[in-house]
Amino acid sequence: MTTTVTMGEGNTPLVASAHSESLYFKLESCNPSGSYKDRFIAAELTDVLARGSRSCVATSSGNTGSSLAAYCARYGLPCLILVNQDAPEGKLAQMRAHGAIVIRIPQFVTSPKITEAVFSQLREFAESSGAALVVSAFRYCPVGMRAVQGISREIAGQLSNVDHVFVPVGGGGLYSAVVRGFAEEGRMPRVHAVQPEGCPTVLDAYLNSRDDVRAMESTTRISGLSVPFDIDAGLALGLARKHYGMVIGVSDAEVFEAQRLLLRTEGVYAEPAGATAFAGFRKALASGAVGAAERAVCLVTGSGFKDPMSIQEASRGLESPTVSYTDVLSELRRLVQAR
Repeated sequence: MTTTVTMGEGNTPLVASAHSESLYFKLESCNPSGSYKDRFIAAELTDVLARGSRSCVATSSGNTGSSLAAYCARYGLPCLILVNQDAPEGKLAQMRAHGAIVIRIPQFVTSPKITEAVFSQLREFAESSGAALVVSAFRYCPVGMRAVQGISREIAGQLSNVDHVFVPVGGGGLYSAVVRGFAEEGRMPRVHAVQPEGCPTVLDAYLNSRDDVRAMESTTRISGLSVPFDIDAGLALGLARKHYGMVIGVSDAEVFEAQRLLLRTEGVYAEPAGATAFAGFRKALASGAVGAAERAVCLVTGSGFKDPMSIQEASRGLESPTVSYTDVLSELRRLVQAR
């Protein structure tokens, strides 16, 4: 009997912007472990169990590992997760809390040479041990990634006449899944890839009219989008060109500003990677590449709980006074007047 792995992932809200009648946010941060990766992990672990594997080893910049740890805990599978030593503590704590063994590797997912060396050893370990190798990419785990295409089917059912969809890009798997999902629906908006300029694998090839995706050192601080060589980036590049999607580069500063705006003006609690699509939308709108009346959807891929340091930075400068109980009234009046 096949075990269907699930914790109720999917069917996430599509929320209209509070400030634009034509802008919507797909809140993938509402999945069980806080990111869209739950769609991938649920389907992939269903396949892993069907193949008879009873342990997992994974690479992660954070959210794949967090999701895998949660689902493995539920289904009794031990898992090992390899991460960069600077991965956000919120994600690492989530992995460890679910019982995963987390291994930190300096310069993993920032240096192409080191990243490829780690992948090579991972493949060897998986083959020799019988552990399932879990990487959120069509290249490694196509069964799991096909489940991510459900995002597109949901958007198509939640909103008619979508003109643009903005998707953050690291390895390229999410973007590829969203485009393929819309293609299967027979309703193809323009799907735009938004990538940090500090790790421009797809962006560099797109701007220079190349078909090859070149490895490069990553300098971006946007956790989750630092993938310095081609995993699904070439696939994403080809799909963007085929379906007339733009590839938009954004600075880390633009991403952090987009995160702050989501927090302060939309009430959306997003980590930086989860705000990257919105950063790309703002840039496209400002340049005139997207019209103000055109319907656009931004994917919010991960919760703000994933990266507490970025949330602290976004809240910097806001008062949080400690006052005596006798001074509450005067302090309330002072704060109201100050605003």
